[in-house]
Amino acid sequence: MLVLKIPARQVWDPNREEFLYIRETTLRLEHSLLSLAKWESKWHIPFFSSGGSMSREQQLDYLRCMTLDKGVDPKVYQFLTREQLNAINTYMDDPMTATWFHGEPKPNEPRDPAKRPRQKAPPRRSGTVTTAEVLYCQMFQLGISKECEKWHLNRLLTLLRVCSEAQTPPKKMSRGEAMAQQRALNAQRKAKLHTRG
Repeated sequence: MLVLKIPARQVWDPNREEFLYIRETTLRLEHSLLSLAKWESKWHIPFFSSGGSMSREQQLDYLRCMTLDKGVDPKVYQFLTREQLNAINTYMDDPMTATWFHGEPKPNEPRDPAKRPRQKAPPRRSGTVTTAEVLYCQMFQLGISKECEKWHLNRLLTLLRVCSEAQTPPKKMSRGEAMAQQRALNAQRKAKLHTRG
């Protein structure tokens, strides 16, 4: 969960040509499957495929969907500072786990800020677009509790991937790999028994 303290302030709204008063507010934000489901139910588009094409209104609405507190003044979201938005992006990009996959950077390795990781959709099954319902389906098929819908989304996506890979049967060895393994075993046995074959 990310907690942001928004100080009270007065801001000028050029569209309305008036001053707006924002009370001091504490935002508790949770980037989760539940937030994603709320957002998709309103906008009727997949969160992951919208990528960089979200309108400002859709982006701010996702922040509203992430908010755990009720009754937050909607004006608060419109006047978040660049630092606050950067803190939200950093929180959303955080892997929230120590797990990594072969060929990918470890979560604790320093990353180039210019190559900031983007929210990645989980691996797709052929012919499907990843939506909240697809993720819920994967959770239930893998026996993952519904309580995990409140986990940080990146942590949940990692868990889904780990469970999927654990259930995938091991890759069959090629004929050459099997022969190489057999040769290595024979060499070990010869060395152990001090024989020539």
